[in-house]
Order: sequence, then structure tokens, then C-alpha cells
Amino acid sequence: MHADLAALLILLCAAGLGCGGDSADLAPVRLIHAPPVGKLDPQQLRSLSMECEKYAPNGSMRGRYDAAYCDEAMAAWSDSPLQMVPVQKKPPPDSSAGPKQ
Repeated sequence: MHADLAALLILLCAAGLGCGGDSADLAPVRLIHAPPVGKLDPQQLRSLSMECEKYAPNGSMRGRYDAAYCDEAMAAWSDSPLQMVPVQKKPPPDSSAGPKQ
């Protein structure tokens, strides 16, 4: 009876809690590979790319993401145009106010 209980405890520990393994090394039931990269707005693409970069490729996965999906997202983000922010320029100083010769 105690042997059955110990075996059950070991099984639950190994399956449910991971027992000593890094959670990023444990394969989830399904790797995330949606929504399609082409349908992401720039902010979503940036966020996904940054999330994927946190994990080194580990077989066919990067953390909880499909590695090919991450590679596609990171490539799309690196190819996306820079987000330009307009900078207001100060008007040039009035040159007519200077000393006259």
C-alpha cells in the first residue's frame, strides 16, 4: 500500500510539478503558433519578437512558442520599417535682428 502511494506521489511530482526541471524546458501540450504573423500590428509583432528572444531554440520550440513561428516573427520585426517620430524644429533665428554693417 505504501509502495503504491509512493509511486503515485513520484508520478504526480514528475508530471505536474516538473520536479527540478526548468519550466522553459518542459514541452507544453501545444506550442503557440497563432495568430498568423502577417496579421499582427507592429506593437504585437514587437512584443512577440521580444518574448521569443528570451528563449534559445530548443528543438522545435522557444519557450512555449513554436520555434518556426518565433523565427518568422523575429524576421518580420527586423524587416519592419522603423517607427518614425516627428521632431519639431525650432524656427531659425531671425537674421535681420543682427548688427548691421
